[in-house]
Amino acid sequence: MTFIRLRGLPLTRTPSLIGKVSILALVANIAPFALIAWGEEHIESGTASVLNSTMPIFTALFATVVLPEERFTTARASGLVVSFLGVLVLTGNDTFDLTSSSVLGQLAVILSSACYGVGSVFSRTLLRSTDPLGLSALQVAAGAVLSVPILLAVEGIPDYSLSIEAWLCLLALGAGATGVAYVAYLWLIDVTGSVRASLVTYVIPLVGLFLGWAVLNESIGVDTLLGTVLIIGGVAIVFRGSSPGTQVRPVAPVAAAD
Repeated sequence: MTFIRLRGLPLTRTPSLIGKVSILALVANIAPFALIAWGEEHIESGTASVLNSTMPIFTALFATVVLPEERFTTARASGLVVSFLGVLVLTGNDTFDLTSSSVLGQLAVILSSACYGVGSVFSRTLLRSTDPLGLSALQVAAGAVLSVPILLAVEGIPDYSLSIEAWLCLLALGAGATGVAYVAYLWLIDVTGSVRASLVTYVIPLVGLFLGWAVLNESIGVDTLLGTVLIIGGVAIVFRGSSPGTQVRPVAPVAAAD
């Protein structure tokens, strides 16, 4: 919001758009953030980053139903199967043991990826009439406003007596990983389509596994590496031979000359 005001850019705020963006914020901001945070209390960050890379699969599935320009193909179906096998390998022998906290943590992260997939496709529909910068500003603002009553209802008044390091981490997550990232991602959706834009999740498992190993001393086992390869390979198959959707903005009719 601050950046938009400093630049003097217009910001559309119709009741209809605010309602739609509020739904988008619930699905693509609040729900996945909560699911990932809860999930990472039970699984390693590297595992979470790999499971988060399943987002393009969900995006492809939802886009097939909603967006006529992004069709489901045999390649995408094959990719879905390969990625699912990767998830099974990654979760190990406890895949169907729903009493295991680690499995529930993994399912939470996978559900967050599904939320991101829905949000990506929904964003694509909203970008037909809204610019990426304005939409990202409204989305983040709506997410912040809606999260307050949810937080108070679930956790009560939070304790903000955090260390300087924790506050700096929150600032980095808010300004960089949310503010800048959402503007860039919505611009990418607008230019390439929701399915192609979700390819950015290729980067997540690589960075997540490396930082988990380098910073948090998390181990990287054979099942983690094999599951990562299968998931990323499945995502690659989904996009093999597909072409980006073309975004066409509505053009105002030109008045006829007298």
